Amino acid sequence: MPGKRARRHFSQLNEFERGLIIGMRTAGWSTRRVAGQVDRSECAVRNCWEQWTREGTHVRKTGSGATRKTTTREDRRIVHQVLVDPTVTRSTIRADVGVVIVPQTISRHLAEANLKSKCPFRALPLTPEHRQLRLQWCQAR
Repeated sequence: MPGKRARRHFSQLNEFERGLIIGMRTAGWSTRRVAGQVDRSECAVRNCWEQWTREGTHVRKTGSGATRKTTTREDRRIVHQVLVDPTVTRSTIRADVGVVIVPQTISRHLAEANLKSKCPFRALPLTPEHRQLRLQWCQAR
């Protein structure tokens, strides 16, 4: 199926495949032949070979993005605070941790720990008047 093969083309080259590509290209194989052998796109093979000839290494570059503001210890502390008191707010957690982080960071750490937000009720969801009106509605039907 062409769809299944195309999906593999978008996954990252692992260390072994990079080594194979460099070895085959060093042996004089064409880019097209190497791509067919390792079941990757010609562009991926070409990029791997260009990196090897330009930098002399086949190791993947580190990912982009912002650096983490919290350590693993601080991450555990955030999760621990929520487990001890489920009604604690994000601003309280941020003050206790002592690191300048945005509330979304705290939410992300809690989501990584499979913890959902738990908001305390500000008022009871149904007043006695609401209950009475619901009961009347149900009895009428």
